[in-house]
Amino acid sequence: MRFPGEENLKRTARINSDGQLDPAYHSSGLGGGKLTTWDNDRAYVGTDQTVRRLMSDGFQDLSFIEMNLGPYFSSLQGGDYHVFPDGRVLMSGAHVLSDTERGFEGLYSLIWFSNEGYLDTTRTHRYCDNVIYQFEQQPDGKFLCSGTMNSFEGQPVTRVFRVMPDGALDPSFQAELQSWGEARSYFTLEDGRILVGGWLKLNGSETIRSLIRLHADGSLDETYHLLDIIAEFDPDSPIPSVAGIYRLDDGRFIITGRFDHVDGQVRGGIAMLDADGNLLDDAFTGSGCGVYEYVVPSGSSLYKSLAGIVPAPDGGYYIYGAYHGYDDGTINDPEQRFVSRLYGLNVGVREEVALAQLSVFPNPSDGHFEVRASLPLRNANLALVALTGKTLRTWAWPQGAQQAGFDASGLAAGNYILRLASEERSFHLPLNLTP
Repeated sequence: MRFPGEENLKRTARINSDGQLDPAYHSSGLGGGKLTTWDNDRAYVGTDQTVRRLMSDGFQDLSFIEMNLGPYFSSLQGGDYHVFPDGRVLMSGAHVLSDTERGFEGLYSLIWFSNEGYLDTTRTHRYCDNVIYQFEQQPDGKFLCSGTMNSFEGQPVTRVFRVMPDGALDPSFQAELQSWGEARSYFTLEDGRILVGGWLKLNGSETIRSLIRLHADGSLDETYHLLDIIAEFDPDSPIPSVAGIYRLDDGRFIITGRFDHVDGQVRGGIAMLDADGNLLDDAFTGSGCGVYEYVVPSGSSLYKSLAGIVPAPDGGYYIYGAYHGYDDGTINDPEQRFVSRLYGLNVGVREEVALAQLSVFPNPSDGHFEVRASLPLRNANLALVALTGKTLRTWAWPQGAQQAGFDASGLAAGNYILRLASEERSFHLPLNLTP
């Protein structure tokens, strides 16, 4: 990223609430990949090949070593990573292990590390015939994986497969997919069905599918509407994809990705769906994000995609991706770049409720806290949401109450979002949990 008035590119940066660069944040040159907050004031960040840990001011956390400095491990092809509550890391990709004492030699694709960055010699590392690029933990601790592999530890797999919490292949999951494409995002429903976004082909079909729903065993859920998602803005690479799946409190979904049409309607990188996959006109009916041309000496590439959407504490949302300009259907702002803040998605809010204010005490909290509203709320629910958008806890709000106490003990220290959804609207508040 390059900010106005800055000469150098930044791989990690912090911006203030007005969108301006925070000069107090140290730009170390690390980063470029996803950020995962941890332990209240630190964050893991993906680099081109491995993972580093940063302090709250942007400086590298030296208590987590550069992975290549530890014995037995040499990075090769980067992939994805997952951070456990205690700071351990599971990393994918394709990397070289040389732990002859424990028999791990050669290329491995799921590798465990301690919370200090050393290869975890107590775990069983896993291999496949190519690269695992994306994986995500499900609520039961298993992991959904995707990449360019066709086998995992000698067993045939499709482009979406599932492993047990210890990394062993889960044979109960068999996705009906061809050996083509990749998955980029997942959302596991309460009944075990799974929304999968990316670019995939079902068995017996050459149509590219960017969003499908699978049963818990991997079979296709044929009751889910298969959207016609198209990316026409770049004639050199017309493959569409869904990169993010976000569920609202009322059961609607927001998908983000690389596309400009959904079921024949203009949707620039973002669209709203009902629970069965049907396109809605409730929001995002403008042309969405605009085309961004990335120019280098060897040529140029076109981008027009949103990587995701996350809630903001004020009830709005942030969208982020690779784009220039954003059209929400009423305002076309050509100055938007890569991160934009949206107003809330609710309409027709009763005036007295729209003026309601929320607060949380204490904050930071040890897990026990109170939420207070300036007006009574009805038919409301409170959810504790990770910064990734995953809902971790839910509670019913006492009918007609203006304040209530809640217990979130047992969760890892760090930053979270409290989402209070009433019958009229949703509110968002930041919550910091301490050890």
